[in-house]
Amino acid sequence: MLTGAALGAGLRELASDGVISPERLAAGAAIGQGLGDIFLRLLQMLVVPLIVASLVSGIAGLGDLRRLGPMGARTLAFYLSTSAIAIVTGIVAVQLVRPGVGVDRALLESGAADHALPTAAAAPAQAVSDVLYDQLLRMIPTNPIAAAAEGAMLPLIFFSLLLGVFMNLAEHDPADSAPPGSVARVRQFFEGLFAVMMRMTLAVIALAPIGVFGFMLSSTASHGAEAFVALGGYALTVALALLFHAVVTLPLLLYGLTRRSPLAHVRAMLPALMTAFGTASSNGTLPLTLECAEHRAGIPGRVGAFVLPLGATVNMDGTALYEAVAVLFIAQVYGLDLSLAQQGVLALTALLASVGAAGIPHAGTVMMVVVLSAVGLPTTAVGLILAVDRILDMCRTTVNVYSDSVAAAVVAHFEKPDGAPT
Repeated sequence: MLTGAALGAGLRELASDGVISPERLAAGAAIGQGLGDIFLRLLQMLVVPLIVASLVSGIAGLGDLRRLGPMGARTLAFYLSTSAIAIVTGIVAVQLVRPGVGVDRALLESGAADHALPTAAAAPAQAVSDVLYDQLLRMIPTNPIAAAAEGAMLPLIFFSLLLGVFMNLAEHDPADSAPPGSVARVRQFFEGLFAVMMRMTLAVIALAPIGVFGFMLSSTASHGAEAFVALGGYALTVALALLFHAVVTLPLLLYGLTRRSPLAHVRAMLPALMTAFGTASSNGTLPLTLECAEHRAGIPGRVGAFVLPLGATVNMDGTALYEAVAVLFIAQVYGLDLSLAQQGVLALTALLASVGAAGIPHAGTVMMVVVLSAVGLPTTAVGLILAVDRILDMCRTTVNVYSDSVAAAVVAHFEKPDGAPT
């Protein structure tokens, strides 16, 4: 990271001094982006088969579906609770700091056209009920194969969960008409696929330093320091709120519920957290998250295989917090103070939007269009903040992955060694 940032800053300085041409600077940034993209695509290549194999084999191998109920309930309760706390933290932070007050909107809009999302202008306004219904529909795939091909994680996870549940029922129901041992062979296939995918993951993760170097080189060479000046207060507010959630809220929950050392847990998850920061992709980091949780943090594999893939899609504490802060910042730039009712709508919509956000770079920014429309702000305003989005995306993705790992530790604490819930 440091080497890539230093090289990118150096190239940008040489270009500003006229030593190299702008074309050469752009070429250097493109090379860095290319290296990063290759690494990220290799990670993304692993995600769909890894999620399907881990969820199906994990649930089918539980042996008794009564164990799934408490585990699933604890997981979802923790995820919803921490995301809600993160949103409240973001709202309080932006109301205390008020980073958008006094910001020259024209200064931000001068570059917004270059960064505007192509879908933003056409996004229709949505009520909270519409958002909730849309999320429910998106969760049920009309074609699981198509969902896998399109990288739609939420419907893929829904289908994988059902497949694992009914495979478990078929294997343990003596009245089932399937040939003896046939369901067990299907389960063994998924267990074998999971083992192979984890081995492939280790090979890809060995390339992580190259990928992270490329991303930092591209970001620094392309934007430099100028892009961050006008949005400094906003970026600082998001960073401080994320920091509070990561160093206060989550460690308190981890220690209070499990008596685990938060510092030891962070050390164990550090490779995954650094990869999340460098790639800004929780889905891309998932293979390493699973590896660190089981082999470094001591979280049972069957717990991690259920909790972590689910969290990579539905548990986005950092994304939810960021969306709340960003929308309130935009409202302040426009000279608006949202009422308590509007902030309540903002909180609920940010929670739902974060659940539906894909675990890929900038997915939270795209989902923010829905949040803006829910509180009556122009959806094109999302272009105002994209100049600093990459750095903030890296920070919020790190918080997302850390929250997933804390959830896995908490759920594992309430499971007996043999898998029976306590």
